Amino acid sequence: MNNKKSILAILLIVGFVGFLTISYFGYNSLKSKYIEKNISKEIEKNDNVKIEFKDSTKESDKLKAKDFVVYDENLKEVNLSDYKGTPVVLNFWASWCPPCKSEMISFNEMSKKYSKDKVAILMINLTDGQRETMSIASKYIKDNNYNMQVLFDNKMNAANIYNISAIPRTIFIDKDGYIVKDESGAITKEELESQIKLLL
Repeated sequence: MNNKKSILAILLIVGFVGFLTISYFGYNSLKSKYIEKNISKEIEKNDNVKIEFKDSTKESDKLKAKDFVVYDENLKEVNLSDYKGTPVVLNFWASWCPPCKSEMISFNEMSKKYSKDKVAILMINLTDGQRETMSIASKYIKDNNYNMQVLFDNKMNAANIYNISAIPRTIFIDKDGYIVKDESGAITKEELESQIKLLL
């Protein structure tokens, strides 16, 4: 009698293990097919989104440049909107920033090469009043014989609006006021001129 119970118990255990094994492999097989099917659909969906975005020319799909207030050397207010209808290059910099200094020569050359009525190259100094002041920034520009349009972000208005957390940063804005490129870090003279030509 005990032998029959033992055999029955073994058969039940073997049957249960067999059931679990079949269930496991069956589940994984169906799951992989389901995932592949859904990944394919997701890729198709994403491709369609990319194509629609790339081909779209609606202004609502573009990022409009936000207006801000900065100051010239005479503390006169200057707004980004003052340059409406003209392509604009914004460069956020400070005299204590080595990467900023490395690209200043290129910005100075481009400021000489392209007239202000064609493209406005605005050098926005992060004038926090502590690490950087108007006198420190102005002295740096004068000492290096730079002849650029330097504007002072005394109230950090532009920096806050454009979420400037690191410099240098260069933002290219077309004549209609839309951002076409937002570049973090120093850029080469070739990159700078190439983007300016695209704006023109």
